[in-house]
Amino acid sequence: MSRTLRELAYEKQKAVTQGKDAYEAILEQVRTDISKDHAETLARSVTEKSASEAVKRLIGEYVTAHQLRVGGMSMQTLADRLYGDMAGFGFLDKYISDPDIEEIDGNSWRDIEIVTRYGWHKASEHFLSPQHAEDTLRKMVRLGGLVLDGTNPIVDSYITQGIRISAMIPPITDRRSGAVFSIRRQRMAKITKQQLVEWQTATPEMLDFLSLCINYGVSIGLAGKTGSGKTTDIAYLLGAADKNKRIYTIEETRELDLFSTDDQGNAQNRVIHTCIRPSDLPNADVDMNDLLRKAMRFSPDIIAVAEMRGAEAMTAQEAARTGHVVVTSLHANSARKAYGRILSMCQMSGTNISTNILMGFVAEAFPVMVFKRQFPDGTRRIMEIVEATGVRDGVVQARTLFRFEAEMGKFMRVGGISEGLADTLLENGANAAAVAKLQEVRT
Repeated sequence: MSRTLRELAYEKQKAVTQGKDAYEAILEQVRTDISKDHAETLARSVTEKSASEAVKRLIGEYVTAHQLRVGGMSMQTLADRLYGDMAGFGFLDKYISDPDIEEIDGNSWRDIEIVTRYGWHKASEHFLSPQHAEDTLRKMVRLGGLVLDGTNPIVDSYITQGIRISAMIPPITDRRSGAVFSIRRQRMAKITKQQLVEWQTATPEMLDFLSLCINYGVSIGLAGKTGSGKTTDIAYLLGAADKNKRIYTIEETRELDLFSTDDQGNAQNRVIHTCIRPSDLPNADVDMNDLLRKAMRFSPDIIAVAEMRGAEAMTAQEAARTGHVVVTSLHANSARKAYGRILSMCQMSGTNISTNILMGFVAEAFPVMVFKRQFPDGTRRIMEIVEATGVRDGVVQARTLFRFEAEMGKFMRVGGISEGLADTLLENGANAAAVAKLQEVRT
């Protein structure tokens, strides 16, 4: 009697499953045996090329010596795959190295999503098991000097410059899901005004206005959701700043790259890049507040605080009100609501300043607020630029300077800057004609 299609499908699936089980067993065997004499080399293989090449050679020799095979894979293919899982990040390597991929999200060990500027899709590959996923994520976060384990099950780290990772493991996550993670890529290439205009992020006039602000004494906040492109805009504005300005950046993970050099490698601008260092040891922990306070000792003209989330907002607004230009980003649903968000973060510092007075400080610190969002087609646009004009009953009053009209599909110049903002720009050396043009009210 011939076998039914259902029986054939079952046998095919069984063979695939057995192949996976066989590979996982070989992976554990090779990892265990090589670790006995080469544990240090294996650990260094993630960051050092010489160690990586040594591990690749050891795996190849092991596979050949033991004549290992899985399914239809050749020994060379098997060795390459084993190397990827032991010294690299397995199937994630090709996604991490792809510049067109913006984000890799793991909902569980067997549910991986790939995000580009055009949308998302499910990856065809996944980890071999929950433990395999945890082992891989541990290697990733270790590159940022952090440890992911049962006592520290939530970690924000980085894999390399411009690629950051957030990871969680049980008991924080469901044990059936295992590890959960998000790997995000930041554009590290120098962004130009022409590119931002071509991407429909803003008009040249809007970008020139923001550049004028940071070059001539006006602090800026950029609000929006995760993935809206706030860091990209900060990178552009800082990159377009006057080369004589001393810039001090503060980040959780290194995403900004503002160094400018000539053909001989000599510095052409004045930049200090800093990153926080989380630690379970109080004396070893360095947070944004620490770096903000230290910034004052380095005589910065511009302080860039990448993504304020908490009490550091209090220090940031104080810095902005004492002569420093502060450029920062935060999560908020509109330009006007961003002021309330900064207020709540300032209050996390435990200050006793009344809400009304503190809101006045926030409006004074950040006269200009930008709101940005990402559209379903992947386009990221500055939706509105407002100027804070005062506080009434604890609420910031603001005028809209620029706005994107979604129904018309175009950017609009709505209002002119106030006399107070114009005076600040002029006092700090801005071109009088450029300032006068910004004061014009267009209809």
